[in-house]
Amino acid sequence: MSPHRDLALADAAEKFAAAVVGLSDRTRRLLHRAQLLESSQAVSANVAEGFGRATIPDRNYRLVVARGEAEESIRHLRANLAGRRIEPAEYWALHNLAVTIVKMVNSLIT
Repeated sequence: MSPHRDLALADAAEKFAAAVVGLSDRTRRLLHRAQLLESSQAVSANVAEGFGRATIPDRNYRLVVARGEAEESIRHLRANLAGRRIEPAEYWALHNLAVTIVKMVNSLIT
């Protein structure tokens, strides 16, 4: 295993993507469904791509993109909470996981 890989971040990103897919499957009335699915999947994809990059600047660029996608996902989740399309418990579980991902990314790029 390469020393630059943070498997906890990759695992959290994959868990977040899977949880959003599950939410989407259960909740047909989601606002911005396609964008939420795309941004949540992009978090995991960009983390994986970043860990596959050869240089630290390349890795960090992909991690910054992943962080932005996590923030976008939070925004879409918040709109669904405000529109009462998802339950607060579902929102907070996903929100907290996304915030954790953002913090994990920050710890790797700062």
